[in-house]
Amino acid sequence: MYYGKIGEVVRWFRQRPLVFFALLHALLFLAVFASLDYLVGGHGFERGFTIKMLDGMVPYSDFFSEYPPLALFSFLLPALLSPTQPFYSFFFAVEIFLLDLVVLFILAKLASRLKMQAWPVLSVYTLCLVVIGPIVTGRFDLLPATLVLVALYAFISGKNKIAWGCLALGASAKLYPLVIAPLFFLYLLRQKQYWRLAQGIAIFGGVILVLNLPWVIIDADGFWQFISYHLERGLHSESSYGSVILIGQVMGLTQVEAGLTYGSWNLVSTMAENLSRASFYITAGLLSVIYAFYARQLWQKKPGDISIRGLLNNEAVALLRYTLVAVLIMLLTSKVFSPQFLIWLCPLIPIVGARWRYVPLVLFLIAGAITQYIYPHNYIAFELFTPHLVILHAIRNLLLAVMAVIYILPMRSSPLKVEEGVASNHSPV
Repeated sequence: MYYGKIGEVVRWFRQRPLVFFALLHALLFLAVFASLDYLVGGHGFERGFTIKMLDGMVPYSDFFSEYPPLALFSFLLPALLSPTQPFYSFFFAVEIFLLDLVVLFILAKLASRLKMQAWPVLSVYTLCLVVIGPIVTGRFDLLPATLVLVALYAFISGKNKIAWGCLALGASAKLYPLVIAPLFFLYLLRQKQYWRLAQGIAIFGGVILVLNLPWVIIDADGFWQFISYHLERGLHSESSYGSVILIGQVMGLTQVEAGLTYGSWNLVSTMAENLSRASFYITAGLLSVIYAFYARQLWQKKPGDISIRGLLNNEAVALLRYTLVAVLIMLLTSKVFSPQFLIWLCPLIPIVGARWRYVPLVLFLIAGAITQYIYPHNYIAFELFTPHLVILHAIRNLLLAVMAVIYILPMRSSPLKVEEGVASNHSPV
């Protein structure tokens, strides 16, 4: 009788994977990650900004902020419940957990649309979060990652306005969603959906203006400091370029110093300065190549029926894959690569196929584990250029680079086994 009841519970959860993973993530976020937030600073930066705002100070005018407006809003929400510790950190973790529930829901919807099983998709997402650890609730990066995923799902479903709007919201929390906009642009251009393209660009620009223009009006110089802060940042020690320089330091080939500037541990040398200046052009160049690859794939096929606004399954697979590659390229070629940036990849990896199915996932899990081992557990030793940590970090970046290459390689066959030209079962919106 007892085992029969257990069997019924197991069967019930097997039919409801979303419920199971929501409960699992509640335990993971609120009982594990939130209790370890002190390892990543206990939200000292975030809470500091909110206290200033609650005291009536205006961001970008009365005090400097390196964060975009929507990021500051996400910092403020937990403080409205309690600005004091440890309650602020707990409510911050609750906020991130609620975003996580949205990710779980959208992943389940995408899995259904792409003819994938929900259990493996949600399991992979959970594993990705686990290897990153307390950084997940220690930073707000799941906010832009969630908005990107919602934007992708909306675009795939034919909800063009929502897609562009969510992408603009994501860019107002973190700048990286901007690299996805050209993929939307190219798809609509190829499909000759010019009116929808014009609508999308207008909504994207409108949302950006609504969220950012008020701060420009209040204090243009103060808001420009936020932008110039990121333009003037030095070469982050955790970037791919930093790994190369530090490996050279370990081998006695280079000499470099480091210091805490612009909120991160940055390298100081002539080579570091040159690479920092060149990083933007390297990123832009490689992203242009990725966009060219995507455009080539689009233009190799005839445009679809303009009345079908949602993407065909094979088109959705391509869009998701090039999105993940674009984000990886930006991470690997940017002059700044903080540990929490890996969160951006977590909602994408479970739904993107590759030539070797499980290899990219294994690479990411190893890279995430290395990242968590170094930060927050051994970061001071890394800052002191401890050789084995420098080598481990370089391996982390190399693994991510191999991931990007694997995702770029054409798949031998679609993992979804969707016939060419077969439209999705979802009705156009």
